Amino acid sequence: MNDTIPARRIDATLAESPTAPLETIAERAGTTVADVVRRLPAGEAVCVDGAHFVDVMEDLAQWGEITFIVNTGDVILEARGEVPEGSIGRGFYNLNGKPIGGHLKADACGMIAFVSRQLFGSPTRSVQFYGHAGHCLFKVYLGRDEERRIKADQVEKFVALRERLAC
Repeated sequence: MNDTIPARRIDATLAESPTAPLETIAERAGTTVADVVRRLPAGEAVCVDGAHFVDVMEDLAQWGEITFIVNTGDVILEARGEVPEGSIGRGFYNLNGKPIGGHLKADACGMIAFVSRQLFGSPTRSVQFYGHAGHCLFKVYLGRDEERRIKADQVEKFVALRERLAC
């Protein structure tokens, strides 16, 4: 997105509410969540091509307990657990685990974002998957320890994967 009217609306909304949920910012700015992610301040998001979908999912399966979120606008569904190892079959990346399982259409992913930002006063790290039209498919938030701090080993894995793919 270049410096257009939607870009200015995103920037203004981010300035008003810098820690608001991305979906709220997108709704207020009249655009997609993916457009908001692309306009986040420097250091808050690194975006890579969705072609890395399987590679990212395979890496996430090694991270331990995370929070898997699907936000439809009317429903925010969260599941805490480990991302199970998956396999490609019938056009889907199939996760056969509990509590996280399902069938994800890998080629529906147009962009993957590594997001580091404040949300409701707490630092967060997440890997977010976006469809080609800019809607969020799902998000994977790093886990927290007993003191509610982001797990340090997962931060290391997040940074390593982000840096490897952002080349």
